[in-house]
Amino acid sequence: MKKLLFINPVSLLRKGFLRSENTKYPPLVYGILSALTPNDWEIKIIDENFDTFSFEEADLVGITAYTSSAYRAYQIAKEYRKKNIPVVMGGIHASMLPNEAQQYVDTVVIGEAESVWQQLIADFEKHKIQKIYRGERLPLDEIPIARHDLYHKDYAMGSVFTTRGCPFNCDFCSVTAFNGRKYRMRPVEYVLDELEQVKQDKFFFIDDNIIGYSKSSKAHAKAIFQGMINRGIKKTWFSQASFNFADDEELLQLAAESGCRFIFIGIESEKIDALKSVNKILNSRKGIDQYQHAFKKIHDAGIAILGSFIFGLETDTKQDVIDRGNYIQNNDIDAYQLGILTPMPGTKTYYDLKAQQRILKTNYPFDWQYYSVEDVTIIPGSIDIEDFINEMKIMVYKLYGKKVITRKFISTLRATHNMEAAVWALSTNISYRNMLSDMFEDKQFSIEDIIGTFSK
Repeated sequence: MKKLLFINPVSLLRKGFLRSENTKYPPLVYGILSALTPNDWEIKIIDENFDTFSFEEADLVGITAYTSSAYRAYQIAKEYRKKNIPVVMGGIHASMLPNEAQQYVDTVVIGEAESVWQQLIADFEKHKIQKIYRGERLPLDEIPIARHDLYHKDYAMGSVFTTRGCPFNCDFCSVTAFNGRKYRMRPVEYVLDELEQVKQDKFFFIDDNIIGYSKSSKAHAKAIFQGMINRGIKKTWFSQASFNFADDEELLQLAAESGCRFIFIGIESEKIDALKSVNKILNSRKGIDQYQHAFKKIHDAGIAILGSFIFGLETDTKQDVIDRGNYIQNNDIDAYQLGILTPMPGTKTYYDLKAQQRILKTNYPFDWQYYSVEDVTIIPGSIDIEDFINEMKIMVYKLYGKKVITRKFISTLRATHNMEAAVWALSTNISYRNMLSDMFEDKQFSIEDIIGTFSK
């Protein structure tokens, strides 16, 4: 029996998220590709979310990586190529920079791998594996249910997808370059059948926008939520959406009743000029004055909010950075991702800043480790870089301090009347803090520390 080894690499530079069970998700693509692999192959996943890589024999190795873990992927690939074991690499980074990836692996899959995987395996068995495969964006009824039995037993959360693609094209985002602008929807019954195979009682809908942007996409989401209720799938979940998540009360109620406790929204900025600078169309059309109304609607349904914010946008001055931090602290945002504008390969931001020679971290592939939105990799457009770094340190220290995190937890509990939602938001804030623990003089703390303070 031939052996296929999938390896999930984790950057050695940023491992803070690995301290929290709620921020680790199974590598869904490996489960899907395993389902497409012939039965006469033995399949195993080595997952650095839990176990540091050590060499293991295989006939064929498959690796996927985000940009921040690409260097680690190349390190691992090197160990197999030394022993003449072929390495296949796919995923968003390899798809955006296939010429780079080809220097470190034997075969590169560009784009979504499902359409070419069976051909790749057949070619390997005939000793005719190619150097490049180009995946097509298949209708989602052609994507099989992932083999969840292969994932590490210690995952506290499962992963399932319902859609792919995004009709918008924000300058900083690589989703459209990889998954396309067409919003593809997976058959409802496929989603429900897969959810019944997820062992965990919590899971992540990994869609970039769970409800989409049209009447048909909202109807698709509602059908999934109603199907979960009808089948008695009693799990709690979170996903990603835009502000239009708050526009449909029936959808909100179905989401909450089906187990939604937490929703990620890409807010990015509270200022229109900043949103326009990165082509964040939906938010600028929505209007900043409508943000708070949307927050209240979501909270009223018993759902907490994880807001994503970007700093170092082209229009951001020193005062803008300060104002954004104050906005996060003083508004009804339960958990927050404080990301620094990062030129991810394949994005307009990457091409623009590269042309302007404003990218600082260019010692590739080593420097890809810094492309995780926690590090400054560019020269900002409207603020001195030293001022920017200093203001970010001050803000991170304040917003992820125990006092603010505790206050946010109490506020979330009051707004949602839902302890599960409040704890989910709390654990996320703690995870972000622990990821940046070198900035804090005091020790890391846990959910129990905060809840214990609150109960007193």
